[in-house]
Amino acid sequence: MSEREAILARIQTVPSLPSVVIKLRQYLNEPDVNFDALARMIEYDPGLTANVLQLSNSAYFGWSKSIRTVKEAIVRLGTNRIFQMVLCMSVAPLVRKPIKGYDMDSESLWRHSIATAICAELVAAQLELNCRGEAFTAGLLHDMGKIVLGTFVEVDDEPIKEIMRMDRLAFNEAEQMVLGIDHAEVAAALLTSWNLPDDVAEAVRWHHQPSNASEGCRELADLVHVADILCLDFGFGGGADGLSYRLDRAASERLGLGVGVAEKVGAEVLTAVNELDTMFQTVREGEGNGVQHSAR
Repeated sequence: MSEREAILARIQTVPSLPSVVIKLRQYLNEPDVNFDALARMIEYDPGLTANVLQLSNSAYFGWSKSIRTVKEAIVRLGTNRIFQMVLCMSVAPLVRKPIKGYDMDSESLWRHSIATAICAELVAAQLELNCRGEAFTAGLLHDMGKIVLGTFVEVDDEPIKEIMRMDRLAFNEAEQMVLGIDHAEVAAALLTSWNLPDDVAEAVRWHHQPSNASEGCRELADLVHVADILCLDFGFGGGADGLSYRLDRAASERLGLGVGVAEKVGAEVLTAVNELDTMFQTVREGEGNGVQHSAR
């Protein structure tokens, strides 16, 4: 078995997303969604219910008025926001671990992921992009390949760094040369195995090389790329590879991103990440993450 094949096989060892996430995803595009049925689905899990209510009352996810029931949270915030919250709860325990191959501690990947999700959503709103509905999801999941690839990168650490030095390549390009695959492609394969939308998987696949994305997915790929780079500049989760990436000017130009937009979202991202990090820290220490991952 080649190293690439071994890496792709490792994807099957990552727990599947909880069924509640998949069901919520199915509700997103239903105009006549039954809020009572949706609330009952969430309330079936007491831990998930407590976490949804706690997060619904945070400044980033919630409103100024207190939300007391799951149905009220769904009505006020909408199914997309509820999906984002449950997705965050599902992903948090997978990424809040040290990843030695990338020199990341237990919080680095989590903070970078949540920052990129928030940044992508804010930029999409500022620029009134068509892809804003998938912005948060794609941003949150763009680096999930690192949880699979970390061990392989750790073993081949020196060859990857040597290629970066000698050929002046970005980290993911050196990964590709040494391992036959990079963390972006691994992430896309993982998202596909989770039955997430093709456009989200493709945007994640090309988030370092957005010009390679198909025309229908390029805007979302551009957005995730820009959000990723901005968050590295903001100081979120550099790791071993963070300083090797540069902004693709073509992506920035296609989006119409100006300096003013980047400056505006920067302060908002910092505030939101600090709050959500505190909220999820409380969730993790108190109730648990509130969702049960299923084995493959």
